[in-house]
Amino acid sequence: MPAIHADEGSDPIRAARAALRVERRRVVDEREAFRAFRSRVSSIPGESGGTGPADASAPGGFAGVADAMRSAVGDGAGGRGDAAAAPGSRLVTVRDAYRATVMSVPHYAEEYDDTYERSVAEEFGPELAYALTRTDCFREEYKRSVLSAAETAVQEREAFLDAVESELESIDRAASRLDPIRSEIAAIDGELGDEGDDAAAGFGALDACRTRTAALRDDCDRIAARRQRVLAEHTRRLALDGDLDLPGYCYQDLDVTYPVLAAVGAVGDRLEALRERIERAMALAR
Repeated sequence: MPAIHADEGSDPIRAARAALRVERRRVVDEREAFRAFRSRVSSIPGESGGTGPADASAPGGFAGVADAMRSAVGDGAGGRGDAAAAPGSRLVTVRDAYRATVMSVPHYAEEYDDTYERSVAEEFGPELAYALTRTDCFREEYKRSVLSAAETAVQEREAFLDAVESELESIDRAASRLDPIRSEIAAIDGELGDEGDDAAAGFGALDACRTRTAALRDDCDRIAARRQRVLAEHTRRLALDGDLDLPGYCYQDLDVTYPVLAAVGAVGDRLEALRERIERAMALAR
């Protein structure tokens, strides 16, 4: 993911929006690549015979492949992708289709840069990857599993795309609510004038300004609370690796991991400084 940093002193939401747009484009590209791969595989006939594991279609899936995987590792045969597929094999056709679609998205080298064997293992699981790279024919049961796995990859991208769209809506909503608060802070600051002349505004006017800042602080708290609910919903809907959440993934190259909360915090700091200034002036105006 390319680094996108907020300009010094600018709203981190702007950088978050840019990062999300990049991520949205990449997810769409991957979804369409897996759709294209699935379409290509559907037109490749399955093969019979061969020396690969014969019970790959057994309940539980790829039991024979799993046994062969353990044997290959024990014999030191691991690490050589496409070892069993002969030129002209339909397994080679599958591999070429994968490389021409999934491994050809514009960001593949930057984001993944995996070999074919590693990529299919990550996307489809190690047993199906073994079947595609270590056996010598494209069995019908392999084809069914590849088609199912490709469809799952499409569905996962669609679910993630929904989350990215929801995240974009969330940060846009937060930005639209923070902008009026910033404008109101600037207005109050302008009414107070130069900091040394704050008391000249009069106690009543200063007290009214303090009330306004308190109301703005409440608005910030509501924005932050809503944002926390959105983050919790992302966590509930998505299953990302380890402890990684959606912001942790999408904003890993930004200056902050939680840009909306960072923006709310910055506005809150301005309000706190403004409140302290007003109360100092009120003490002098009594």
